[in-house]
Amino acid sequence: MMKLMKEVFVGDEFDRFIEGDAVAFRKAFDFYFPIILRYAMSKCGDREDAEDIAQEAFTLLFLHREKIFSAVDIYPYLFVIAKRLCLIYFRKKISGTEALPVDAGEELSISFDMETQLNYAELSQVLNKIILSLPTQQQEVYRLSRLEDLPHQEIAEYMGISKNTVKNHLLVATKTVRLKLQKMYFFLF
Repeated sequence: MMKLMKEVFVGDEFDRFIEGDAVAFRKAFDFYFPIILRYAMSKCGDREDAEDIAQEAFTLLFLHREKIFSAVDIYPYLFVIAKRLCLIYFRKKISGTEALPVDAGEELSISFDMETQLNYAELSQVLNKIILSLPTQQQEVYRLSRLEDLPHQEIAEYMGISKNTVKNHLLVATKTVRLKLQKMYFFLF
């Protein structure tokens, strides 16, 4: 059974960690680095990139250590940082630019609300591109059903096609959208 970090820090070591003590930080690094590295490896598959992600996660932990209030908060904080760095890595990989941005710390310090809005905007943009790649009737059926929430009968009447044709278009369009999203964001599924 894995030891909890609160059992690893003894006495005032956590306080020294927060103050930036190298020995206390090294203790946290030695304890968590293999775990974070394993996580990054499972997501990106390349050891060198995974090591870069894990190193960057610890750099950001050190820079933002004052946000940690207890020893048990270190792992969740590191995990969230590593997860976000993996997302940044895949975004950069998909766009063909360098794997980790120099200013990853700034990118990770976005507030949760702002990050949620950005993720929604990005996903919305990707979804719109996928929808535009569908045949014209499938596009329209998908938009009317999924985005405007119209019932199949209304869509059929509006478009002048049968209800079964609406169902078939929606089935094919939904399957296509789902497959393309899974290909783009395979590490999330």
